[in-house]
Formats: sequence, structure tokens, C-alpha cells
Amino acid sequence: MKKLALIVCIMMLISMVACTTDDGNLDNNNNGSNIGNDIEDDMDDVVDDIQDGANADNNDNADEKTLTGTAQGYGGEVRVTVKVSGDRIVSVEAVGENETEGVGTRALEELPDKIVEANSTDVDSVSGATMTSEAIKQAVDEALEGNK
Repeated sequence: MKKLALIVCIMMLISMVACTTDDGNLDNNNNGSNIGNDIEDDMDDVVDDIQDGANADNNDNADEKTLTGTAQGYGGEVRVTVKVSGDRIVSVEAVGENETEGVGTRALEELPDKIVEANSTDVDSVSGATMTSEAIKQAVDEALEGNK
């Protein structure tokens, strides 16, 4: 059985060598000269698809709205800027200049991403920064009221 497999492999190798051109490339009726053109056409198609996708994203931003809201945090007023597209929360930015460094500021940094990910203010507060977290959620809810 091994001898038969070896003979078949040798015959296949010989047939492949017989089908090559002088430069070592397979001769498929000289279609090899079109490979560069085919690759270039494929690359052009990929670039066009990428550009179409980028343009589609730009069109999605046409219905994007920017909303604002405020609420009382631990150290003072917390302001949020919420970008929405339809019913989807695209981004949230929270600012509270008087929130406690290292505590309330953690909520200002972490909570907006959680709200965007959940597409809701129904998220857990940042541990140790409950008042700032609640202020951010209230301010986002206030901003979203303007989208209704």
C-alpha cells in the first residue's frame, strides 16, 4: 500500500513538472500574466468597499443629536453631554470639577462607558462614588428626556 502511494505521489510530481513553463510557473494557457491585474482589481474593490462603509457611517451621524443634562453630585454640579443616534446612546461625557479626586473622578471616568455599553442608565454605580454615580445617571436621564 505504501509503495502504491509513493508511486502516485511521484507520478503527480512528474505531471506538475511537465506542466510548468521555463520560469517554473504553472502554465495555464498563459493566464498567469493576468494575475497582477486580477489582484489589482480585487484591491480596488476592497478600497471601494471600505470607502462605502465609511460613507455609510457618516450618513448614520446625520441623525445624531447632542443633549445635555445636570445633577447635583457630591462636590457640586455634574454636567453630562450625551450623543444619541435614534434610540442608541453613542457617547457620554461627564464633568464635575469639584468631585473628590480619586473617588468621584473615577465615576466620571468609568460610568459613561458603562452607560454607552448598556445603552441605559440602569448600570451599577462605581464603588465608593455613589453620589457622583447617581448624579451622572440622573443627568443622563435628564438629557435623554430632551430626546423624547
